[in-house]
Amino acid sequence: MNDRIMALYEMAFRDRYQESFEDEFQEFFSEIMEKVHPDGDFVRVRPWGRSGDEKNDGYLISQRTIFAVYAPRKPTRSGIRKKVETDFAECLPHWADYLDQWVFVHNDREGLGPDALKVILEINKAQEADVASPWGREALRKRVMNLDTSDLKSLFPNVPTFADFVEAGMDQIQPVLDHLERARVPARPDLRPVPEDKMEYNLLSDHTCHLITLGLQPAQVVRRYYRRVSDELSRDQTSQAFTDKYSDLRNMGLGPDEIYWELRKWVGGTGPSSPSREVGVYGVLTYFFEECDIFLRPEEGEKSDLAN
Repeated sequence: MNDRIMALYEMAFRDRYQESFEDEFQEFFSEIMEKVHPDGDFVRVRPWGRSGDEKNDGYLISQRTIFAVYAPRKPTRSGIRKKVETDFAECLPHWADYLDQWVFVHNDREGLGPDALKVILEINKAQEADVASPWGREALRKRVMNLDTSDLKSLFPNVPTFADFVEAGMDQIQPVLDHLERARVPARPDLRPVPEDKMEYNLLSDHTCHLITLGLQPAQVVRRYYRRVSDELSRDQTSQAFTDKYSDLRNMGLGPDEIYWELRKWVGGTGPSSPSREVGVYGVLTYFFEECDIFLRPEEGEKSDLAN
């Protein structure tokens, strides 16, 4: 699988990791583990009667590992600390004879807080062994991205293929443009050609650059569409909406890749996803990137200040 298609799966993983909570996130985690450890090595543990799941959200037989999964919609400092403390303490009476490792799995995009980490270190100190450890986004991402193509397609059925991009037409683009047709009339658009080093200047990662490149073909459909329509106001309104949204995200202090991810969510809207919809979203994003309505335009001889 080439790097561009892998970038699509990276983005799809990020979506599910950061947009899934509670039972939905636990289901996502279990799907991953069943594919990484097939043939029944990973076992889902569901609540049963009064005893519940006995503080075991999943068990990896070959490694004698118990998983505790925690993905609240609104995590708190005290809540996550208590979750780590109680889940491990209440797990031991039921599973001590079958446990070599205990893993706390979370969906906090920013990483584990210091209080929760201290609890994990205290557990290891008390057990006189490295029994407990945390898994966040990177731990799951590495396991997902090592899966074969069939497993990735099963996890992320809405990821488009390369052929979907090549064959893109107005059927893919129009619903996305319809979603975006609002906002104010902008000042005169910047009609200068796109600098070749714009992606590098904005410090975008290779994965994000691959996604922008994938969108080049459907972006041509967007470009042809705007050339045909007689009402330039529609394009200008959408252009201003993009510029304003980008400025808002940058003023929040988000990094370039995080801004791209947020723009993609905004362009996609809240409706159901599909390969066709994804092609349209990436095409529209690339079009407005090329038009310099989003991300910074490097001027001649200027170096990026985004790293500062």
